[in-house]
Amino acid sequence: MGSTIAVDLRLAGVKAMEAAAARAWQGNATSKTRLEEKPTFDAQAFLDSAGVARKVVEYGSNVTVYAQGDPATSVLYIQNGSVKVTVVNEAGKEAVVAILGRGDFLGEGCLAGQPLRVNTATTITSSTILV
Repeated sequence: MGSTIAVDLRLAGVKAMEAAAARAWQGNATSKTRLEEKPTFDAQAFLDSAGVARKVVEYGSNVTVYAQGDPATSVLYIQNGSVKVTVVNEAGKEAVVAILGRGDFLGEGCLAGQPLRVNTATTITSSTILV
C-alpha cells in the first residue's frame, strides 16, 4: 500500500518565496530581485487626473449620478463626497445597498458586460466624481 506524507502548504509557500527572492533577475543590470522592485505606475495620480478618456464631474447634493436601467457605459470613481446606491424591486420598494465615499468605485458592472445599470446612484453631499 502507498504511504501518506503530510505537507504544511503554508511553510512550502514561504520556502518558495524565499527561494524566489534569493535569485537575481538576469534582465536587470543592477541585479535587483524581482520582489524588491517598486511599481512605477501611480494609481492615485491617474485617478486624480482628467484626460481624453476620463473626465471629472462636479455634482451637487441629492443629484442622481445614474439611474437603474440607464446604459452602463462607464466606471466612476469618487474623489470627494458621498454617494448612496439604491435598488428598486418590481413592487416599487427601494432599498439602500451601499453608502460610498472618497476612494470608492461605482458602476463597475459594465466591466462584467452588464448592458444596463442595475442600481441608482445619488449623491448625498456635493461630490467630485471621475467618470
